[in-house]
Amino acid sequence: MKRSNKKTAIVSAITACLALSGLALYSSAQNAVTDLTVWLPAGSPEAGPPPADWEVYKTIREKLNINLKFVVAPIGAEGETKLGALAAANDLPDLFEMRNRNQFFQFAAQKLLGNVKPIVKFMPQRNLERYKNDDLNLLATVDGTMVGLQEAQLLYKRTSLLIRQDWLDKLGLKTPTTLAEFLNVAKAFTERDPDGNGKNDTYGWGINPDWTPGGFDVVYGAYGVQGVWNLSNAANFKLNAREPNFRKATEFVNSIIDAKVVDPDWATLKTNDFRTRWKQGRYGIFAEDFCAAMCSFNYAPFDASNPTGALKTLQPPVGPDGKSSSGTFAAAGTLLVASKKAIDAGKGQAIARLLEWANSGEGYYALAFGKKGVNYNFDKNAVITLAGIDPANAYNSAGFLKFTQMRVLALNGRQRELAARYPIFKTSNGRTIVPMDFYRASFATPHTNIISTFLIKPASNQADLDRYINENRIQFQLGQKPINDTTWNQFVSGLNNLRANEYEATAKQTLITAGFLK
Repeated sequence: MKRSNKKTAIVSAITACLALSGLALYSSAQNAVTDLTVWLPAGSPEAGPPPADWEVYKTIREKLNINLKFVVAPIGAEGETKLGALAAANDLPDLFEMRNRNQFFQFAAQKLLGNVKPIVKFMPQRNLERYKNDDLNLLATVDGTMVGLQEAQLLYKRTSLLIRQDWLDKLGLKTPTTLAEFLNVAKAFTERDPDGNGKNDTYGWGINPDWTPGGFDVVYGAYGVQGVWNLSNAANFKLNAREPNFRKATEFVNSIIDAKVVDPDWATLKTNDFRTRWKQGRYGIFAEDFCAAMCSFNYAPFDASNPTGALKTLQPPVGPDGKSSSGTFAAAGTLLVASKKAIDAGKGQAIARLLEWANSGEGYYALAFGKKGVNYNFDKNAVITLAGIDPANAYNSAGFLKFTQMRVLALNGRQRELAARYPIFKTSNGRTIVPMDFYRASFATPHTNIISTFLIKPASNQADLDRYINENRIQFQLGQKPINDTTWNQFVSGLNNLRANEYEATAKQTLITAGFLK
């Protein structure tokens, strides 16, 4: 015990010294005000951006000498298109998050991303806590240069299927386990008026097309072809689109659509549209992030529309070979990058100051929870509480979420934080909801690990390859193109016309060299 305490004291002393030395290293830079543009996906997409008079802007200006312009970045394809347009104009934000790995490699190849290795010394505490993992740093290193700050994923395997347990009970149905059972339950949810309103307004399966492949991830997982690549071993490594089971999964998706148990608007819905519809009570089965469904501020609209509604985590359907998967995952979280333009302009230290400030203390609480005494309080054990706080001003209230849109820079995943971020609450009819129970249930379902694919650089014609696969897949799913030996063989052979075989060979060698594929 004494040895452990001594070690802890030494580490604390080293950390304190590093923090002081880091402050000294960039204190002179604080004399000049730096304009800094930061783009981040919203922590709560439905809440909108913080207002222009946000108090945090003033704090950052006075304490960090940074004129911060924060932009809530679009997510999914819309966000990638917007970043691509900014890249083409050499007008990328100073600091931003990248979620598309292909786009990350493209920007790096175009020399649009700055070397961030030199600036980590200016954020000693954050570096010590977040950027010391060599494996994660490898994911942000391109051609020997560290062009990103790759953090660990705080909570992964967050997404799984949810089912309306109240609808199962009302219709006297058993929980589905196989693909055939899923289809039968989806038909019942669509055709037998499970909400009892006398209207034909429900669908058995709600699909978010922003999630690949086309929102039907669990079907492809049931056939063992979830994700882009077959990662089972070096001998079988290839694009999953070449696998015979990819055709079988696509045929099953087509049968689901033909059965009219899926919202017919699924192919054109945006994430927010999808979420609006399940909260209205229109879907019986759907895949969702645990917090997007079960945190109090996200659950409230569903509760208002469906006060007796009951959602339950559902195991993904089992396919013909006994396989199943709720979705893909990688234990790599936020990837922050700085534009080369910003680094060349001398903004690196300002970026480091902002990130270090956000890591702990005043900055951490300001970005993650708001203002003490107004949005949160501490109990006697220094745990965040809402005791004495006006519910309308609570850090987790719908009206306040716009003030925590930058919280991704602060969150650390520690137990006290998780207890505060995902508090237990009561529904309108008095049922108790424990969001972390839904996370644990989601984590316990099978998922497909794709972290090794983060090392794969995009093909020179990646956009053409992606477009070819996605357009054909959707045409097959919708029945716009019949699925038979002739059409499917044409699809697969067409991959080589786009040099997919060269892409596969390069990707395979990358993963073998890195030790991920044997």
